[in-house]
Amino acid sequence: MNKRFFEIAINVSKQMSFARKFIAIIGMLSLPLLFLLLVLLIDTTKSIQKTQNEIFGVKSLESLITTIYQIQDYRDHAVLQEVNLDAQLSKFISEEKQKITKEVELLSSNLSKQLSITTNVKSQIENVKNQWQQLNESKAIMRGGIESQFLHFDKVVIELQLLAKIISFESALIHDDDPINFYLINNFVNETPEIYNNIGFLRAAGAYALSMPTVDSYTYHTLEKLAAQAEDNIALKNYASSHISFYLDEDSNVINALNEILNSSKSLLNYTYEQILDEPDDLPTWRKYLDFYSKEIDKMRQFDAQILEYVETRLKNRSLKQKLKLAALVIVSLLLYLIVIYFVYGTYLQLRETLNNYSIKAMELAKGNLDTRIADLSKDEFGDLARTFNEMAKIISENQNKLIEAEKVGSLNRMISGIAHEINTPLGIVISSYSLSKASLEKLDLLFEQEALEEDDLKEFILSCKEAETLIDKNLDKVVNLIETFKQVNSSLNVSPQKGVEIKSLIEFAYLPISELNQEVEFEVHGNECEIDTDVNLLTQALSNIIENAIEHGLTKQEDKKVIIKINSDNDKLHLSISDNGVGICRDEINQVFEPFYTTGRIRGKVGLGMHIVYLIITQSLNGTIKIVSEENRYTRLDIALPKYRSDCEEIDIDLDDYL
Repeated sequence: MNKRFFEIAINVSKQMSFARKFIAIIGMLSLPLLFLLLVLLIDTTKSIQKTQNEIFGVKSLESLITTIYQIQDYRDHAVLQEVNLDAQLSKFISEEKQKITKEVELLSSNLSKQLSITTNVKSQIENVKNQWQQLNESKAIMRGGIESQFLHFDKVVIELQLLAKIISFESALIHDDDPINFYLINNFVNETPEIYNNIGFLRAAGAYALSMPTVDSYTYHTLEKLAAQAEDNIALKNYASSHISFYLDEDSNVINALNEILNSSKSLLNYTYEQILDEPDDLPTWRKYLDFYSKEIDKMRQFDAQILEYVETRLKNRSLKQKLKLAALVIVSLLLYLIVIYFVYGTYLQLRETLNNYSIKAMELAKGNLDTRIADLSKDEFGDLARTFNEMAKIISENQNKLIEAEKVGSLNRMISGIAHEINTPLGIVISSYSLSKASLEKLDLLFEQEALEEDDLKEFILSCKEAETLIDKNLDKVVNLIETFKQVNSSLNVSPQKGVEIKSLIEFAYLPISELNQEVEFEVHGNECEIDTDVNLLTQALSNIIENAIEHGLTKQEDKKVIIKINSDNDKLHLSISDNGVGICRDEINQVFEPFYTTGRIRGKVGLGMHIVYLIITQSLNGTIKIVSEENRYTRLDIALPKYRSDCEEIDIDLDDYL
């Protein structure tokens, strides 16, 4: 199963280009990175949003405590209405009602703006407004003891404190992970209000008692009970604040604020004992008692506000850190992503450059430059591949040298064999003629010595000598012609190229002499004139041989005889196409056309070196290529490609029109 899976993966990979493969790799690496980044972004964004909600919660509590403080003051003064109808007190209570009414409306508006108001918060705000409206519209003075009156006016305070708890819960302040924030908010929402309630009760009850002509036993007992509760509450809060202080060593102001709240509470409790419960000789007035309590409570509230400000500052610092963390996360992720792309793209460039380099080196090796080697040997797999390539090139070079030597020997053997074959025939005839002449001479000499020589014998001898002379002369000429042809093979390698040769004029220069001898052949030249750096003599010889070979072997039996030459060129090469409409060449013979001494016209005295010389001129002397294409009974075409520019040209001006 695994093997089959990998085979499919390999086949899919083979169908893709390197660029697409690397794009796919980058895409596959990007997906988990983007997913991880998305998860981290969501988590960090949630943390930032949570902190922002907590900051809104603190701001909401800051708005809320102003209203709580006003209603607490109103509560502690309103309980005195039954026993004290002081005009100043009545004015204060009336003014406080108006202020509190506006403050409750303003609080409702502010909370709606600062906090994404939830159903619970909205419902509790309505409870506060309804409770205050009932208390505000009630014109009757509460009858009964101080405790009943205090609880009656304290209902709105209780509703506001419950609203503070709901806000801290909805904004997640009460669940903050920071121990300092958790303890401070918990202290503000759950513990400090109990101190304020105890102290407020003592303020109201003490002023209530001092407002009466004498402190009765019930009122005295109530004050003792409230003082005992306050003392227990202060002791408990003192224990809790001592634990919080372990986390607040870095900020002495907050520790001092917590201590001041407790110290002010203790101071007020001691004041109640000293001024009332310890039964001093002179009791203070209710106004003095109330003012003393109010001043100390205002100090406590200042420290209370400082705690909220401290928590808000910590939350803002955390929010800033979270935003910096988010920015750092995005930057690091982008950098990591860019680094991944950089290395993947770098690997792609290295691979592409390496493959291009190997392709170039392989082409050089294919062109015959067997000294080609790859110099950049890195320590990775590309280096191993380069070393393998160099080793292969070394082996090819060694084997090529052996093949060249073997080819030289084979070519020499074939050449010697061909030359021997071509020369043996005329030399054999010469030797045979010589032998016959020698035999006739010996016969004539013998007849002469025997004095038996007759006129007919002499005539026969003369006729034989003439026949031998004719054969010897003819075949010696043939040997001379063969030697001249062999010289052409050697001279085809002697190159003297000239610059700027007009190819169309050169073609005309090559075929016009042939066309005069073969007027039945129609010549066509197609293409524009262009210049080429080449050896005029060698290229003319090659073209003449090709045209003569086409007429000799392809067009002998054709009635409509045509030789068509087409000229094309690109930036670097000249392309010539020479075709005839002759009998064509069969498949078995087409691969032997350029072989030395191969000819189908040997009975007509052909040697078979013409096309071999053409091949040597085009491929060796002129650095081009030649290819033969043929179809029997239809055509034969030779396609030649030659370089347009050479660096070894002679600066010689040749005007082919002079030759024409």
